[in-house]
Amino acid sequence: MLIPEGQAYAAGWKFTGKIDMACSGHTVDPDEIQKRLNEAGVQWGSAIAWVTKKIGLKQCSGCKAREVILNHANELGWTETIRQLKETL
Repeated sequence: MLIPEGQAYAAGWKFTGKIDMACSGHTVDPDEIQKRLNEAGVQWGSAIAWVTKKIGLKQCSGCKAREVILNHANELGWTETIRQLKETL
């Protein structure tokens, strides 16, 4: 789901289908993003941890748990991944 132009993201919105990654009208399928990351040998959790470290955020034990869970999202499936992520909050 794309957020309508001129509207802010509202907490609780669920994204399905394609995501406008560049705000340019070019959409990318989330499965395609995962495929590209896998081909590059990058895992979601490690990618997020790298970005947060670069911007100066320190990783707590909950952050590390979420990194591990996200790194295993392909094996867990998205429903189980989200369930486990919620448990870390």
